[in-house]
Order: sequence, then C-alpha cells, then structure tokens
Amino acid sequence: MKRIVFLLICALLVLLPVSVFAAAQEETAEDVVTINWWTINSEEYTAEVQTALAREFGKSHPNIKVEVTVLPSSGFGQKMNTALGAGEGGPDLAFFWDANWYPEALDLTPYIARDNFDTSMYIESFWNTRAVAGDKVVGLPLGVGASIVMYNKDMFDAAGVAYPEIDWTVYDYLELVKKLNNPAKKSWGGDAPRKPFRALWFNFDAQPYSDDSMTVDGYINGDGMVEAYTWLWDLEASGGVPTTSDLDTLSSEGTGPIDLFLAGRLAMATLNQGHMLTAIESGVRFGVVPEPRVPGNKRYANLWSLTSSIWKGTEHPDEAWEFLKYWVGPEGQTFLMNNGHLFPSITSVLAEYKDADKDYVQGFYEVLNIPQVGAWLGTHLSNGTVARSIQDVWDKVILNLVDRDDIRAELESMVPAAQKALDEARGRLGN
Repeated sequence: MKRIVFLLICALLVLLPVSVFAAAQEETAEDVVTINWWTINSEEYTAEVQTALAREFGKSHPNIKVEVTVLPSSGFGQKMNTALGAGEGGPDLAFFWDANWYPEALDLTPYIARDNFDTSMYIESFWNTRAVAGDKVVGLPLGVGASIVMYNKDMFDAAGVAYPEIDWTVYDYLELVKKLNNPAKKSWGGDAPRKPFRALWFNFDAQPYSDDSMTVDGYINGDGMVEAYTWLWDLEASGGVPTTSDLDTLSSEGTGPIDLFLAGRLAMATLNQGHMLTAIESGVRFGVVPEPRVPGNKRYANLWSLTSSIWKGTEHPDEAWEFLKYWVGPEGQTFLMNNGHLFPSITSVLAEYKDADKDYVQGFYEVLNIPQVGAWLGTHLSNGTVARSIQDVWDKVILNLVDRDDIRAELESMVPAAQKALDEARGRLGN
C-alpha cells in the first residue's frame, strides 16, 4: 500500500511542472492583444519596411501583436469610409488623411496627459495642422512632405537656360516652359497643376470662399481667381506642358509626371520629397525650388504630414496608443528614415537625416519654412465640396473649351452652384 502511495506521489510530481507550464502558456497566450494596423505601400516606407517596424515593436512589447494590413492607395479611402460609416470593422490604427474622418478618431488628449508625452518634439506647424482639430488631438503627424518643383539640370544646360531661383514667379515659370519645350525631342518644359485650391492658387490670392465660410461671391469670381485661371489657360496654350492625355499614355498608373521627368522628357515637374530620392537613385541631376510665387502676394507651400490615428471604436485603446507612440515617435520615425525614405516630422530626428547637407535636401528644407496652405484648408473643410461644384471651369480650361476672355464670365456663372455647395457642406462639416 505504501508503495502505491509513493508511486502516485511521484507521478504527481512529474506531471505538476508540465501542468504549470501548460497553464503558463495558456495565460501568456491570453495576455497577448492583437491590434490591426491599416496602412499603404509608399515611396517613403514600403510594405516590407512597415512590417519590419511592427516586428521591432514586438521585441519590446511582447504582449502586443500588430497585424499589418497593407491596402492599395486607390482603395484605402473607400475602405475607411465604409468601416467608419458603419461604425464597425475598422482598424485599431490607420492614416486619417481625410479631415472628414476626424470625428471618428480617438481623442488622444487624455493619453498624452497621462503619459506626459512630449508633443513639442514635432515641428510646430505640422502639429498644428495635422494633429489638432478643434479642441481634440486626433492623431500624431508622421513624416513631412511638400510639393516642390524639381528641374532637370541637364535639360536646362542643353538649352542654355539659367536654373530657376527660390524667388521666381509664376510668370518666370511660364517663360521657362516655353524656352525648354522641344517638340523635336518630344519633351516638354514643365507640367501643369493637377487641381486648384492648393498653394499655387493661394499664391494668386484665389481661395474658394470667405474666411467665415459664408460666401463664395467675390472669391470664386474674384480678381485673384480670374488671374489664376488665366495663367493656367496661358500655360496650356503654350504647348510646353503635357496634356492629361499625354500623362495618361506615357506615365505608369498613379505616378503622374515622375516617369517623364526621370526619362529626360520633362524639364520641370511639381513633385514631392519621395521623388527626389527616386531621382537620386536613378542618377538624374536635378535641383529643387518652391512652387513659384505671385508678385505682390503672400507665398504659400503645399505641405503635409500624415495624420496617424486610433479609431475611436477600438477595443484596445491602450495597446493601440502604445504602438502609435512607437510608430510616430522618435523610435519609429528613425527606423522609417534609416530603412525607408521618410523625412521625419520630429525636429531632432530630421536633423540626423544622412544627406542633410546636400543641396537638394537644403532646398527641400527651405520649402518647409514657407507658410502652409493647409492651415486654411484644414480649418475650412467645405473646400473640397466647393471645388467640385466648379470643376467644369477647370476642365474647360485644361481642354481648351473656353476662350481666354470668357474666363471671368465662366466663373461668374458658377457662383450660384458654388454657394449652394458651400451652404450644404457648412451645415454638414461646420466650416
């Protein structure tokens, strides 16, 4: 009998560590929280780099698993609209690059206060325009970007034309386009803007409606707007810019004019910081200047940072906040800078950029100091609706379906539709 009891005790002692180990494994598995991160593949950070970032985060946060979903840029907005509109099936974290999504973003204010998170690390203008919306902090700003004019030095040298300087004007641009146009080589002097109401239009003092968001009359049809569309008409009529059809035929899907610029068929192109790095890798000799100014007017730049946010419907706000701090904080932005093409939005990290002393980077940094058109656009959310209401004028100018002298009349005819659009959008969006 004693022998049987002894054997039973021995068996229990053998099984006990196994049971404890199994219980510990089960408890560990239960403690791991999975959060979903929706993102896109870009020139600044590829899918592979972002997946590697998530793995790096996991090394220091073993209790949080980040599931990375890389969506096509063209379908990202639709998927976000569907999820946010339904109030279910959304990501824990994602880019909230559409201001219409801000109401669905988790307010980060209490998390920032709780953790004493230092928001002053971010470049102030990008924090103000991309993180703060009203009395809420809707996200953290990832990276910095800008529309810049890149010029091909070899094409300028071949034509014997001096390079543009930082203080150049829209009328200088128009003359350069004409000089650099070379039909015999099937190359163009420059490109045309892709849409209105960005920096170039604001340089003309051509904003779509009043600061108080009440009226379009005097704005849609104002002198600045007429001058902007007339300049566009002259640019298109010069023959020195590729048509929309040219771009569709000769460029890869979604790339715009970058392909033509890299191929030496476009002497100047309005591109961004990611394209600078692509040009470096392609061996293209180029310079960088801001978009041209309008004499006598305040100058603006089209600058951006990607608002990186937590969906307010997340079931794991604390874990999502931990990853957001890493992803858009110094560690994450340093990783994306060193392993991708990111220009960080954190002053101290941006200072460590490897080629900070190069001319093209210094040119880019100059653009970052120009007032942001986003300061107005970000506080006037009806601008997209109003712009769409007068799209016909843009299309007619681009397609040469309106006489130059009739531009003012065309804009005048748009006032009723634009006012109706503003009134509807203001009721929905507030400004």
